[in-house]
Amino acid sequence: MVYLPRIAIGTVQPGAHAQPMVWGLLEALRRIGVLAQSFLSKAQFPRYDGALNTTGFSPRHLDSWLMSPEVCRTLFVRGAGLADLAVVEGQFRQGSGGPALGGQLEPLCQWLDLPRLVVLDVARLEDCRPPEVPRDAAGLFLDGISDEGHFARLATNLESVFGIPVLGALDRASGFRVAMDQVPRGERVPPSLCRQLGERVARWWKPRDILRLATQREMPSPDPSWLARTCGRRRTLTVAIAYDEAFNCYFPDTLDLLELRGAAVVSFSPLHDEHLPPQSDVVCFGCGHPERYAAALSENHCMFAALRSHLCAGRRIYGEGGGAAYLCRQMETPAGDFRRMAGILPAIARLHRGPAAAEPVEVSLASPTWLGGVGSQLRGYHNPHWTMEPLDSSWLLPAEPSCRRDLIGDHQAIGSLIHLNFAADVDCLEHFFYPEFAARCSMGSIAAPFPL
Repeated sequence: MVYLPRIAIGTVQPGAHAQPMVWGLLEALRRIGVLAQSFLSKAQFPRYDGALNTTGFSPRHLDSWLMSPEVCRTLFVRGAGLADLAVVEGQFRQGSGGPALGGQLEPLCQWLDLPRLVVLDVARLEDCRPPEVPRDAAGLFLDGISDEGHFARLATNLESVFGIPVLGALDRASGFRVAMDQVPRGERVPPSLCRQLGERVARWWKPRDILRLATQREMPSPDPSWLARTCGRRRTLTVAIAYDEAFNCYFPDTLDLLELRGAAVVSFSPLHDEHLPPQSDVVCFGCGHPERYAAALSENHCMFAALRSHLCAGRRIYGEGGGAAYLCRQMETPAGDFRRMAGILPAIARLHRGPAAAEPVEVSLASPTWLGGVGSQLRGYHNPHWTMEPLDSSWLLPAEPSCRRDLIGDHQAIGSLIHLNFAADVDCLEHFFYPEFAARCSMGSIAAPFPL
């Protein structure tokens, strides 16, 4: 058994958001000496990040659609190892409520035995029609109260209705909510705003009760043996990660597992560097917002030459989301013009400016690549902010017509508009070390999804 203090926090009302309450709670906990690691219940990159400035830890990702229970437990225990408390954030589904779209919070609560804490947006409460909360909910947080009296009345009424305690609240002051909406997508929430949220949550919270709920359960010890599974003798591998202002979205567990298996993970900057790290075997461009730095990126001709030399040496490149856009011949900017990019992929990257949500996608490969052979299945979440217009149809990799433009490449270079969490599939992760096995093996693994 593993002793790991942990809670799940989620909303139940359509359109409600738990982030302000979660960030305020993380800050309030930090002030009393409790360091928390946050987890998101889907392998998606959030619009903005408030956890890193509060805890010093980047959010990690769990996903019941991508991961098996065993993989989920192992990544959860490893990811929370340096923290005093693990906080899993998401949304609880109401009733049957239609089909599940990707990872869900409820299966994670079952697999990890998480106490369920519900955030209620009081502006969305209807008279005589309380929202449906999970049957095993252990506590409530109230978001949007007006003052002390409002909090006392609501807490008394809701505790009598649901039979569970109200553990904290956040007021409806519009200032910090407007400030949050003004944070650019993909940027960190300012530390001053996180401190303000922590001060407001600390007015009404019950830390002893929260920590008591978090510490009263043990969980089964995960079996980490799958982490060491290998196709043969371990090879030396250097993975170069593009990391700077333009590219900064990566799944921490993927980088952790690459290092655990013996890879050297090193960073470089496509904005500021002229060369790739020495002896790089795989170069990865994660998502981010390269369109904001398109002019500077387009002028770094030395980096473009380094990438072409890397491919000529028989090595590999992978780009995802904004990273895939960078690998195209041209990329559209927010101003509507186009800038020359790396030219690794025969495509033009167009920017989608309207609001859109990432959706779960499953594709099978119609051509062999270093990620998998023909028929191999890839699961992830589609990036809605980019489209790629191919100039050569032979580079289209998915077999499904609806997803043909989401994955472009050949055996060496791949650009994906599907965010793939390689930590969720041990076989796909193994292909970083042994790309020759990818052409012959299908990608079923211990991480295969389980029906909910």
